[in-house]
Amino acid sequence: MTTNDTTALKLGQTAAEIAELVGGELQGKADLAISGIKGLREAGPEDLSYLDLAHAKYLAAAAATKAGCVLLPAANRAVACPARARIYVPDTQLALAALLDLLAARRRKAPPGVDPRAQVHPTARLGTGVSVGPFTVIERGAGIGAGTVIDAQCYVGENARVGASCRLYPQVVVREDCVVGDRVILHAGAVVGADGYGFHTDRKTGRHRKIPQLGNVALGDDVELGANTTVDRGKLPSDSTTIGAGTKIDNLVQIGHNCRIGRGCLIVAQVGIAGSTTVGDYVVLGGQVGIAGHLRIGDGVQIGAQSGIMTDVEPRQIVFGYPARPHREAFKLQALYARLPEMHAAIREIRRKLGLGAGDPSQKPEA
Repeated sequence: MTTNDTTALKLGQTAAEIAELVGGELQGKADLAISGIKGLREAGPEDLSYLDLAHAKYLAAAAATKAGCVLLPAANRAVACPARARIYVPDTQLALAALLDLLAARRRKAPPGVDPRAQVHPTARLGTGVSVGPFTVIERGAGIGAGTVIDAQCYVGENARVGASCRLYPQVVVREDCVVGDRVILHAGAVVGADGYGFHTDRKTGRHRKIPQLGNVALGDDVELGANTTVDRGKLPSDSTTIGAGTKIDNLVQIGHNCRIGRGCLIVAQVGIAGSTTVGDYVVLGGQVGIAGHLRIGDGVQIGAQSGIMTDVEPRQIVFGYPARPHREAFKLQALYARLPEMHAAIREIRRKLGLGAGDPSQKPEA
């Protein structure tokens, strides 16, 4: 197995310089040269690592790490760590993000311009500094905002709009009439504006007739869609499937036609949302959550992984399970499920002592 160890991704800074960059308090060897960033278990004397107290299982790894420098939570200075340089910060994840931003900025950037192997319609409008990769197709009347990077083999449909400073990774599809805001990131294979799942079934013949899907999709600013995530277009020409500004969506998520997703939501991998459902602002959907169609999920709702939502959920509720229930109730039921064999045996014994036999307790005794 190979590791990512390119020169561009080396820090090349001292512990003191790193502490200044992240606004942390340094203890230990200030002039220690730091090269890479690695996990607590993998790091060596020239590497920086970090501890996130949200995952307490890594405390032992912090106590045994060979990392030369470690980012540690300022709120808990009692954490054992043998690193020669220790940097205390209010939020280790935020400090780490600042360092990763630094490394990301060193990656080679796509140069502005259109690759000669791309196909851009003469009526398409490209802003300043746009980069279009090989074998990408941009159709009639499409518009691309300034500074946007479109990688290889992407497709932007007729009259679609992609905002400024966006990034479309390879094989992204933005179909006709769809609108993408500024600073949007669409990861490889994402599809914006596929047809909604609309069919009419003839009761006599059983045949399914396709219902044309003529609306569009509108993504707000700073939205991110993960790899192979799909957002279906609205049904009627006046309909839009919308995703609010700042919402972050993971890989392999399906959002049905006419859905309205609010601002600042977090939607984790393999979530499925059926058509015409409204999801409020700042909602969190755990992995593999399924939501039925035509429902309303209130603002600030949190839904645990693999939950099934069959009814509306009021704002700021925390629910879990299938069908989903308030999380405390759901956890109690989970605990009871584990005791069912023991409870069943006890009921059988009670029936035996009462002379009712030891059969199925759900069956009534004979008269």
